[in-house]
Amino acid sequence: MWTVFFLMFLTTIHAILRKFTLLGGIRDALPITELAMVVLVFCGFAYMQSQKGHVRVDFLVNRLPLGLSKLLEIVTLFIGSGIIWVMFYASITNIIPTYAKGASTMLLKIPFWPFMIVISVGLFFYALTLALHAIDGCIRFSEKPEEEIIKDVDLSTQI
Repeated sequence: MWTVFFLMFLTTIHAILRKFTLLGGIRDALPITELAMVVLVFCGFAYMQSQKGHVRVDFLVNRLPLGLSKLLEIVTLFIGSGIIWVMFYASITNIIPTYAKGASTMLLKIPFWPFMIVISVGLFFYALTLALHAIDGCIRFSEKPEEEIIKDVDLSTQI
């Protein structure tokens, strides 16, 4: 939320300065916005997955039997987790070269390597959340459905 507030504030001030003054806006506003978007997007991935808030296209899955659709979801989560783990590894390996190059924004000299760390942390938690949801799906897949559990309860013991 702080990143969204910062982006809103930066964009508003930049637009006002560009429109009503001779300053021409905030220098390096575009790279600052890009870096803030990195924080917003990569931290948002894991949060959205933890809330199961990602958009899913269910037109094919809804036509499958319940067991097959659950299995397809589990497989998709494991594949997605594997891909994100590879992206995490790639982002981790890019932190030191980015630091060694001294890569930064043009005018304000904001270094890029801390944002590479943010990317890595965001990808780590996203991959972890995907893996945990896949494991949870496997556990739920092996359990009996609720109506079968209710049928197995001996009603004579309950008063």
